[in-house]
Amino acid sequence: MKRNEAEQLLKVSLESEKNERRRIAADLHDSVSSDLSAIRNYLAIILKDEKDEKRASLFQELKEGVEVAMENTRQVSYKLMPPLLDSLGFEVALEDYLNKLNTKTELLFTISSKDERFDLDSSVSYELFRIIQEFTTNMLKYGSIKNCHIALYVISSVGYIEIIDDGEQYDFMKSLSQSKGTGLKNISSRLKIIDAKLLQRAVMIGNHFVISFSI
Repeated sequence: MKRNEAEQLLKVSLESEKNERRRIAADLHDSVSSDLSAIRNYLAIILKDEKDEKRASLFQELKEGVEVAMENTRQVSYKLMPPLLDSLGFEVALEDYLNKLNTKTELLFTISSKDERFDLDSSVSYELFRIIQEFTTNMLKYGSIKNCHIALYVISSVGYIEIIDDGEQYDFMKSLSQSKGTGLKNISSRLKIIDAKLLQRAVMIGNHFVISFSI
């Protein structure tokens, strides 16, 4: 009973987190981004008619500062709740996320899908997306990787996600038991909530994880 209660509390907690992330992301997009866009447009109008070079330079700096703030706001909103996850599904959202990592870093993140049936329930896709985010965040912080490949496929109504990198090797379960941070614990909690299993395969170079779950 205690285990069931703990799992139920975990489920409620993660669902509340998802809803709060969605709300904050929407507020950032609909309110803050819109206000910043209006300020940028107003500065553009002023710049168009400004004749004084010093004042024009100042307004240009302000405009560029607002544009940086807009981009930062978009990035925060995206990290909170990727818009493609709801509209176009897990695979498209994941590919977009990995492409953004490729743009921002000198690393190579790739994805392949062997099955057109990789269509997930929204609650499952959200948790899996967050799990992969945690894995890639750990790679960027501690893994010293150069390449990471993520493979998606389905066998007999079981979905599989393989995460393969060439970074520093570590034992997931051992690191989880010794970790003082939240990253690996978040992965473990999210796996439990969707009743998914994590297998770590022994490899000569890097790390190889396999996530399996019912579809």
